[in-house]
Amino acid sequence: MLPDDAYLTPEEKILVVKLRSEMFNAMTLEHMKFYKAEMEKIYEQAERREEFKEKVKKMEEEIRSHV
Repeated sequence: MLPDDAYLTPEEKILVVKLRSEMFNAMTLEHMKFYKAEMEKIYEQAERREEFKEKVKKMEEEIRSHV
């Protein structure tokens, strides 16, 4: 099961929709697995990006509290 689209950019959402469509229209199991793996990579990248943003935000708050 893939996670929700909360952290995806609009461009990533479009890609996921296209990949999902291709996955459901795939002719072989290997193709289905490929499309699913690509979607999972996009979700993982979005989650890492969000974690990085949160880390930077916390660092900024910490720096501001010491000034």
